Amino acid sequence: MDEKPNSKNNGQMAFPPGPDEIIPYHLALKFISNPIPILMEIANKYGDISHFKFGPTLHVYLVNNAYHIENILVKHNSNFIKSPGLRLAKRVLGNGLLTNEGSAHKIQRQLVQPAFSRSRVKIYGKIILEHCLEYVDSTWKDSMVLDIHKEMTNMTISIISKILFGTNNLAISDIDKISNSITTIIEYINKLRLPFLRFIEVLPLPLTIRYRQALRSLDKLIYAKIEERKETAESRPSNESNSLPGGTNESQNTGYFDMLSILIKSSDIKITENNDESTTNNDKAAKMTNQQLRDEVMTIFLAGHETTANALTWTFYLLSQHPQVESKIIGEIASVFGNEGNIDDNGDRMATFEDISKLKYTEMVLMESMRLYPPSWAIGRQAIKDYALDSRYVIPSGSVIIMSQYLMHHDSRYFSQPWRFYPERWSTEFRSSIPRFSYFPFGGGPRSCIGEPLAWTEGIIILATILRKWKITLEENAQNVKLQPIATLRPKNGIRMKLHKR
Repeated sequence: MDEKPNSKNNGQMAFPPGPDEIIPYHLALKFISNPIPILMEIANKYGDISHFKFGPTLHVYLVNNAYHIENILVKHNSNFIKSPGLRLAKRVLGNGLLTNEGSAHKIQRQLVQPAFSRSRVKIYGKIILEHCLEYVDSTWKDSMVLDIHKEMTNMTISIISKILFGTNNLAISDIDKISNSITTIIEYINKLRLPFLRFIEVLPLPLTIRYRQALRSLDKLIYAKIEERKETAESRPSNESNSLPGGTNESQNTGYFDMLSILIKSSDIKITENNDESTTNNDKAAKMTNQQLRDEVMTIFLAGHETTANALTWTFYLLSQHPQVESKIIGEIASVFGNEGNIDDNGDRMATFEDISKLKYTEMVLMESMRLYPPSWAIGRQAIKDYALDSRYVIPSGSVIIMSQYLMHHDSRYFSQPWRFYPERWSTEFRSSIPRFSYFPFGGGPRSCIGEPLAWTEGIIILATILRKWKITLEENAQNVKLQPIATLRPKNGIRMKLHKR
């Protein structure tokens, strides 16, 4: 691999150093099959800013510097749109919050925001606890060997189903089928990232047929839930219209005001030019159509379980390898969950939303797990106009920028012993000492994950609830765990673990 010139020559654009592609798409193929080692090799050899090409025309820049990443995602975010890879997700997500752009995204975020308010997340915390207990008590047995990633996926799908659909949530018996459909969709979209593979969309190949069947199945489910909820809302007495969870009439809540109900009710929100909620007559009312509701529900349904499922999977895996950390987290859980407050059928106190702030070491464990295994392992942007990255390099319009959480989270400039699992590093002092974008598991800027508070709430509650009742060890034949970085950072072929009742 030869370095490219750093200066302009005969009026040509100056490119940062990086690998040359002799055979078209050779580097792209290697990237699609195993991207993290490729990115690490490039960053280690060429530094904070590198350049390479995918195919004959697409220029790609790998940016591995916290300052530049903050500029791209926050200060100069209007210079960019989502990457071509994520825009492929429109085939599944439509124009949901994850894929929408520009002013439409700003309006859509305002419409969705009420569903993620602190008062809502507090109520979702109760749902998370109840469904976690229900799932574990009904499916887990002492000495059982299972795939912990499959279990966390099924559990979080069950939870987001209840949060989204309320009384019309999915039955546990349906979860496994839905989980398989989601995996089929994610793996198919990942294959389409290479332009010359997109011919598979027009051929009746088995994987294309499975993808279409999976997408039709999810579409049918979501549209049915939307119609059910709208019919329920129309049949409710008018004096219940304001009985929102967390509102003034919370005690009157009949279970109808799940997240889908809040999204439907979002037509009451007025949108101002400065993107604030208002009730003035001069503001514009925004209302979601059934298609927009479908797109938003699909986005929340898919993204709302995947990140948490992966974070919990990697956390249980890490704890099985570090008994001293597990012992410390168990000690904290025991000190927080005494015998006062809500008691479950086994005589144990049930978690509350207020307990989360007390589980400081549990939070540190989850933070460290997402440092080592960030569920969102890379973020992409595409320049819509020439962008001066620094005094040396201008990124041309149309070029793609890759910023990898995995690379940044393992950077020794910001984290000493970056490959070590060390939750104690996350002291208040340490958090304030590192650059904002040296650690960004949920992205940043106006496109940051709207569900981040819910994800932290769910992760901590599930972790504390399970660990106080179960010890989970790695099976001897499951030592060689491999990464599968597709849409999120999954464990390839799952992780076989054994349950031990405490």
